[in-house]
Amino acid sequence: MRAPLTSATVRIDPTALVDHPLSKERIAIYNSGLVPIERYRRDAAHIAAVRAESLRIDLGWGAEWMPWTREVVTRDERGELAFDFEETDHIARVLAETGTRPYWSYCYVPAAAREPGDDWRTMARDDSAWVRTVASYVSGLRQRGTAVGYHEVYNEPDLRDERTAEPTFYTGDLEDYLELYRATAAAIRAADPAARVGGPALAVAAVHADWLDAFCRVVTDEGLPLDFLSFHHYGHFGLEATLRTVGDVLAAYPTLRDVEWHLNEYNAFSIDYPRGGLQDTHLLASAFAADIPRLLAHRELTRTHWAQFLDSGQGNFSGMVDIDGAPKPIYAVYRFYQHMPVDRVAVGIDGPRGVGAVASASGSAVCAIVWNRHFTDVDVHLALGSAPGAGTVCVIGADGVAPERSLALASGRASVMVPAGGVALIRIGDPEDEPGGRRAWGIALRSDGTGWADLDEATLTFRFGGGTAWSAHAADVPDDAVPDGWDVHARTADGAPADATVVLEIDGVQHVVSGSPQARWTGGRVSRPAPAGHRRIVMAATAPAGTFVTVSPVTGAGR
Repeated sequence: MRAPLTSATVRIDPTALVDHPLSKERIAIYNSGLVPIERYRRDAAHIAAVRAESLRIDLGWGAEWMPWTREVVTRDERGELAFDFEETDHIARVLAETGTRPYWSYCYVPAAAREPGDDWRTMARDDSAWVRTVASYVSGLRQRGTAVGYHEVYNEPDLRDERTAEPTFYTGDLEDYLELYRATAAAIRAADPAARVGGPALAVAAVHADWLDAFCRVVTDEGLPLDFLSFHHYGHFGLEATLRTVGDVLAAYPTLRDVEWHLNEYNAFSIDYPRGGLQDTHLLASAFAADIPRLLAHRELTRTHWAQFLDSGQGNFSGMVDIDGAPKPIYAVYRFYQHMPVDRVAVGIDGPRGVGAVASASGSAVCAIVWNRHFTDVDVHLALGSAPGAGTVCVIGADGVAPERSLALASGRASVMVPAGGVALIRIGDPEDEPGGRRAWGIALRSDGTGWADLDEATLTFRFGGGTAWSAHAADVPDDAVPDGWDVHARTADGAPADATVVLEIDGVQHVVSGSPQARWTGGRVSRPAPAGHRRIVMAATAPAGTFVTVSPVTGAGR
């Protein structure tokens, strides 16, 4: 048997663009409802630092084992319902202050919505009290000064104990859930016509294609609101099978082509998260790093929420931040990724299986995440071409996250030892400017061809990869922030100028931004209206395969 390989060469070409951009919106975060309010306040700086697009929480209303101190709904002796949403709103306001959209999974069942003697998993025969609770929460958001990004109907209604068949979170069956979604989704949309509504938050979609198919059929046949289809998966292996199942089911429902896919609970490690377990170490940090390009390559997968961001306790210590408020190694990788330039550049690797990298570049910086999922330490030789400045590196290994140190560069070359199971976070050049708040709220639209579209919400910059058909991306933009003009840059992967046609649709009227004046985009649209005080814009582009198109607001442009 040959001796194990212990060295690798990683070549980064900062001038060569590749698919797909390092979107900051597509990898978000999830917390269990077990995390109490006081820890959101304590750890708000960590949430703000990673700039996640959204944070999903399965709220756990009514479950006695959750940390709520007040019931969201109570029933008096006359049977009248009274609502108290202060605790839920408090978390939403903390998240808003960090620049993160709240993503609520409305669950479980408060006592006022149950039959006497039933527990938090079981709806009353008449589920109207539960539906009214959710509708009252949504309808009063603006008056209470609270904003919620996403509204999901329940959590893991399909989950059963593999040994006993005991329901985990919901004692109803498929038909019960469909009735619940039918009533609740309609009530949410009636309370807020612009609300983004979704479900069914399946725990095991790969083996419950029947649930998924029935859900899609009811939504389609009855015209129910559905902005995102949600499902969960734990463990690196098997994810592709789950995504294939979702895709195979949705293929039979062409009217759902622009429904977003939300993998809104995912962890590369299977569920086994004791305190001090392997998920607390460098090993999950490198597994997360290796998953980044895989998740981005699935363009239909518009959101992945990593489970979890904060330790929840009660046997689950899978957070990026531990229960005492200390960041774990995986936090360092996620934070670094969220601060990398968006434009992804070419990486070539010669070395043992398990060594990988993803890199991106701007005009003033090149950043790379290099992981070593090999079983021995690897001496990584970096070839960076025309490096734009001095370099730094942070190595993550069995001893945790090492302090950032300077990286010795000579003619664009450097070396760094990446321990087995470890990660190196490399930056060459200037730190990225910290963008302000999000300038838009993106809406992914499915491409009919091989191209792709992406939106950086912080800068309102649209990116497109050329292909066989138009690609488009929509956005809801505040009325006073819609740009008056746009800059278009089209280039091949190696930087040569290229042609592209770009069309802007705003308020239903199309304008050619670049290319033939007769150009017209005829793709799909989202029927849900823009939120109050916003306008819906769609940017569409077509260009030859291998072309990269960037459309950004003219500096200073805006109303």
